[in-house]
Amino acid sequence: GFSGEGNAILDWRSIADKAPHERVKAIGDCFGNLRFQSSGETWENFSSRIPELGAIAEAFIEGEEKFSPSVQGRIVPSGEVEILSTHDQILGGPDGQIFLGCRFPADESYRLALQELGWKVGKNLAEKGALERFGVDFLAVKQPDGKWDIQAIEINLRKGGTTHPFMALKLLTNGRYERTTGLFYSQQGRPKYYVASDNLKKARYRGLLPNDLMDIIADNQLHFDSGTETGSVFHLMGCLSEFGKLGLTSIGNSPQEAEEMYNKVVKVLDRETSFS
Repeated sequence: GFSGEGNAILDWRSIADKAPHERVKAIGDCFGNLRFQSSGETWENFSSRIPELGAIAEAFIEGEEKFSPSVQGRIVPSGEVEILSTHDQILGGPDGQIFLGCRFPADESYRLALQELGWKVGKNLAEKGALERFGVDFLAVKQPDGKWDIQAIEINLRKGGTTHPFMALKLLTNGRYERTTGLFYSQQGRPKYYVASDNLKKARYRGLLPNDLMDIIADNQLHFDSGTETGSVFHLMGCLSEFGKLGLTSIGNSPQEAEEMYNKVVKVLDRETSFS
């Protein structure tokens, strides 16, 4: 499944004390109680797709303070690796497995370390003949000493959910990404930040037409302002009326401003659809 909806969690704490020769059967008995991330999924349907699509078993990484950052890069024909961006992924669903959106850039406490790890993965991919865009997803868990344990969990040899918002930022500001800081700077040298989602979805938004959304944006000044280079940019508006879903990228001059702009959009849309 896309965006983590094909994931399922097996909780085997109940069988941890069983003897080794009993565990295979005990694990098999637990499959019917997997915690699926896609609503309505069943073991019968899930298991029937495994011969066709395959499956991977991975250890679940525990942690009290845990984030899911990612690195995006590009491999050019010469074999050189360019780091394009870092993000902290916004995850949701029953167990925080489903991609809902992202924040740019990744947290400063591990941003540069992420870049280095992403570059190493990119060099390895280049040696194997890979070209063009790639992304690496990580889990970052804060340790008792304050340091971050960063584990790579997935490579995507394609554009991903973070590609569109980053390209929107780049095209709107004509700025540049600086690898030494892991920040994106406008032409005026101002760092830019954003919060983005392609899955802002609520039943109450159903029935809104793109023209309705444009009116709401204009009336509440939610649009991107080219003078301040801040504001929100909208996409996926064709999904709005039928599914109550849209996408947006809220760009600010600080992480807090970007977050406030995103939350303002949600607040305004909720208010404007309070009749439904």
